[in-house]
Amino acid sequence: MEFNHTESDVMEEIKQLQATIPGLCYHGTHQAVSTGSLTPSCEICTRMAYMSFQLGFRCNAKCPFCFLSTYNADAPDEDEKYNRQALLEEFHRRKDELEGIALTGGEPLLYLPELEACVSEMQKAKPGLYFWVYTNGILADDEHLGVLRDLGIKEVRFNLAATNYSEKTLENVERARGMFEQVVVEVPSYPKQKEKLIGCLGELNRIGIDQLNLQELLVTDANVHRLEGEGYQSGLLFLKKFFLYGSRKMTYEVMRYCIDKKYSFTVNDCSAARFGRMP
Repeated sequence: MEFNHTESDVMEEIKQLQATIPGLCYHGTHQAVSTGSLTPSCEICTRMAYMSFQLGFRCNAKCPFCFLSTYNADAPDEDEKYNRQALLEEFHRRKDELEGIALTGGEPLLYLPELEACVSEMQKAKPGLYFWVYTNGILADDEHLGVLRDLGIKEVRFNLAATNYSEKTLENVERARGMFEQVVVEVPSYPKQKEKLIGCLGELNRIGIDQLNLQELLVTDANVHRLEGEGYQSGLLFLKKFFLYGSRKMTYEVMRYCIDKKYSFTVNDCSAARFGRMP
């Protein structure tokens, strides 16, 4: 992948796109720019009052854009147990400052017993925490979603891009709509999948999702050889990150489309380039 674009040029492009969309909301750290109010999890995120809890590294999808080092092994890796224990220890150190926990993977629904045990321990240590789960949606049937609901988890986020916006996963999003207070679709803005995303937005509006999160596509060693397109560098030294050029531009094109269609859900530009940095 070639990195022929500069961050300043990209940011100027984004500012011009933002200027064409009236009424945008800028939140907290300016990581989030949205068309309306945010879900509780995103509000917590803008206050930097959350912790990401990675339950494991296994995944049952194989996304070309995935920026994590996941694997498809059936047997759990011993390192996963130590990772969960380390995260629980970190939680207990930080619990007074935390408002919410993001349950991630791999694929969290492959880890229901571990998820139940970890959530129960954290709930006992700090009642009232807000939990949300990220899933590719493949296993989001009544049984798996029922476990999450019964644990008191309020929000599920679906990465429809992981299954290339399959009809089956859309059905699971609708299933979740009847079980959770907040249902979010969170996908990377990958220009190669733009038409697939556009094609399902009307269905997502009918289902009644609360929010569409569009992530700028992070480029790492795990995905750089699989992605199509060019990249650009953001930040310097230990803050250096790499992103797919055109990803955030796609976010605003989709945002504009949703506004023109008068869809009811909030569309959120979740740009990791600015995470935690004040303007």
